[in-house]
Amino acid sequence: MVLVVLVPRVAKPMVIICGKRIQLPMFAVLAGLGLFAGCSARGTVSLVDAQTAVQVKTAFVNDVTLGTLPIDVRVHSGMVTLQGTVSSMGEVDRALALARLVPGVVGARSELEIRATPAARVLPSATLPALAPEPESPSRFVAVGASWSRMQPGGQMLASASSLGPILRLRPGSGFGPSFGFSWIKDELQAGAGTSPLAVLRLRPVMAGGQYQVVQGRLAAGASLVAGYAFNRLAVDTTQAGPGRAIAVTNSFAWRPGAWVWYDIFPRVSLNVFGGYLFTRPELTFADDVSISSRRVNAGTAILSVGVAYWIF
Repeated sequence: MVLVVLVPRVAKPMVIICGKRIQLPMFAVLAGLGLFAGCSARGTVSLVDAQTAVQVKTAFVNDVTLGTLPIDVRVHSGMVTLQGTVSSMGEVDRALALARLVPGVVGARSELEIRATPAARVLPSATLPALAPEPESPSRFVAVGASWSRMQPGGQMLASASSLGPILRLRPGSGFGPSFGFSWIKDELQAGAGTSPLAVLRLRPVMAGGQYQVVQGRLAAGASLVAGYAFNRLAVDTTQAGPGRAIAVTNSFAWRPGAWVWYDIFPRVSLNVFGGYLFTRPELTFADDVSISSRRVNAGTAILSVGVAYWIF
């Protein structure tokens, strides 16, 4: 314990330390009092600054944008200094604005470092995309549907006709890829060269090959060449008779060049326009009262079709 005693009649004040009296010069006593006073003042300022720092940090924690960011707050004489890491200049401005709103803050400055992907940042659950929106032109692989086709035969055995058939689409993207074709035909055999076939010919080609296409957003255009086997059938009208009528048909090889355009009218629905020519020569068997003969006929047909397909996966 240190006790300072000022004696008016003594030129020099005495200090009693541990029971011993020690005389000190007056300027030393004054300096000691000033030191204790200064320490007391500085201690009061530090306590206020600490309380201000806690209030600023609390404001950051309660903020939706800044609550998870690693921001340190330092306060000296009411001046706030922010240190740490944020991801944008907007977060810097937000932190400075919140700090200046705290009572007792005379100013705020930033020493924050901006990084594109802060390592310690955890995104709020509200910003996590629960369900990503389906793109305008989805990346699909297989679409199936139906097409309406108008046929113009190149030979004299078949008449012009319309038909419905299946359609299959693959979407590998721009460039070369596989292609499939189903140019199914149902047409009546015409009477010609003195004969009256009185039958309906059905051609069911199943073809595969290659294609080249260009895809631009919803639009895709290209050309293809496919070939395969036509499963043919002849429906004979047995209620009528006539010379040289067709009674049977064989299966035949078929191939088809063509060009087409696809357009995605909806995310899963596509519209198709196709033009091409089907080459095939099945063998028909003809019969009359005295003989039976067979010969190959030209069943080649120009095709123009319009179809709709749905992306199944």
